[in-house]
Amino acid sequence: MPHRRLRMVAVSHLAVLALCQGVALAQPAPPQGRPGQQAQPRPGQQAPAAAPTTAAAAPPAMPQRIEVNDPALAPVPPPARTLASWNDARGMIEQRSVDFAIAVQEVARAEGVARRALAAALPSLDARGDVTHELAGGGAVRFPPGIAPAPGEPGAGAIEDAPTTASASLTLRQPILAPRAWYGIGTARRSVDVAKLSLEDRRRVTVGAVADAVVSIVTAERVSEINRVGLRSALERLELTRRRERLGTGTKLDVVRAEQDVALARATLVSGDEALRKARETLGAVLGERGEVGVPQGFSLNAIAAEVQSECAEARSDQRADVRAARAELEIAERNLTDAKLAFAPYVDLSSTLSARTSIGDESTRRARSWGWSISAVLTVPIWDGGARYGDLQISRAAVEQQRVRLGAVERTAGLETTQAVRGVAVAEQARAVAEQSRDLARETARLTQVAFEAGTATSFDLVESGRRQREAELDLAVREFEVVKAKITALLASASCK
Repeated sequence: MPHRRLRMVAVSHLAVLALCQGVALAQPAPPQGRPGQQAQPRPGQQAPAAAPTTAAAAPPAMPQRIEVNDPALAPVPPPARTLASWNDARGMIEQRSVDFAIAVQEVARAEGVARRALAAALPSLDARGDVTHELAGGGAVRFPPGIAPAPGEPGAGAIEDAPTTASASLTLRQPILAPRAWYGIGTARRSVDVAKLSLEDRRRVTVGAVADAVVSIVTAERVSEINRVGLRSALERLELTRRRERLGTGTKLDVVRAEQDVALARATLVSGDEALRKARETLGAVLGERGEVGVPQGFSLNAIAAEVQSECAEARSDQRADVRAARAELEIAERNLTDAKLAFAPYVDLSSTLSARTSIGDESTRRARSWGWSISAVLTVPIWDGGARYGDLQISRAAVEQQRVRLGAVERTAGLETTQAVRGVAVAEQARAVAEQSRDLARETARLTQVAFEAGTATSFDLVESGRRQREAELDLAVREFEVVKAKITALLASASCK
């Protein structure tokens, strides 16, 4: 009986020794001091005794680390393309971004419409030419003065006209009273201004989308890294629990709990890796690239905020590009209503035509060439067109009211976005402080639980649960830290003008 008790005590001591070795290796190494500098004792702790300086003194043996091997511990493969810097991203925005390219072409289209409106008030010059060939009945009979042919008598002085004639004309037109055309020039110019404001707002939105995608990628990469650390820790705890079971100090229930923790860590890792891939694909879609686009490991988020701040000037919410564009669109709608009213006004065109006509044939049938030059002024007074102008008036009035409602909505949205973005920075910083405190508490809880588990006063459930909570706290803190940067960029772009 005493021998059996001694064996059990020896086995227990061996199990505790193995557990202490594994846990000590799973913890991060203590910070090393500078060469030639001794480590300082913690408050309330006595300074360690000086080690003998004899050559025979050997360093203490370090326990071996628990080695785990799992395919999931391999990092996510890098993307096909990686941004070198924020300037690289800005260049891709101007060259490959679909929304930005559409906005640029909208400006070109508005300029073309403005040029067409200007042409309606400028002179126009037209040239016309035609050739006519008579198939029958082209002859003419001429009689001397005072002589008429008798009935049935052949005509005297018969002349055969040439069957083919050619004519050409040159006509110059100049509107001298065109109130609708003159008014349309100003409306078209304001349409160009609206297109440029829309381009400015599209640049702001695109820059924000790219910055948000970059922050999301950096966040996802950090989360993926933390997930792999958590999976490695879970695998190490599982291996330690299996060793305890083999030594007889653990149970099958402890192993099952550790396996559940590994399965949960593996599921979190899979979802985190997929989030990283989607973030890379989102950045590629914003930049107009196919597939994934990533960022380098040393990509500075603070540098992104500084670059965005240098590109986008801060302004009030009512001076944002989309708000100014909405105001300009309301002005255009009101001008279109005036244009519909001007359709009832008369207009005058001045026209001058230079023409020439000749016959084509032999010398006996060729007629003398003729030419002419005329000038005329044409007054047109619209009277009745079936009611189309009244329909245009009704359409224009409805468009004005719609644009007024849109302007109010855009102003409210801009003000709300600016207020929420500014408040979001303070909220993100508070959330980060709370997450940091929770992380510290989770670390301390995990450490104390591990000590209690080694002493036999805590169960494996407490050990696994504290490790899971610590892993979640680490992930939450990483996300909150990047959310602070994202909130600052959003606050900057919410009331900014990017050119």
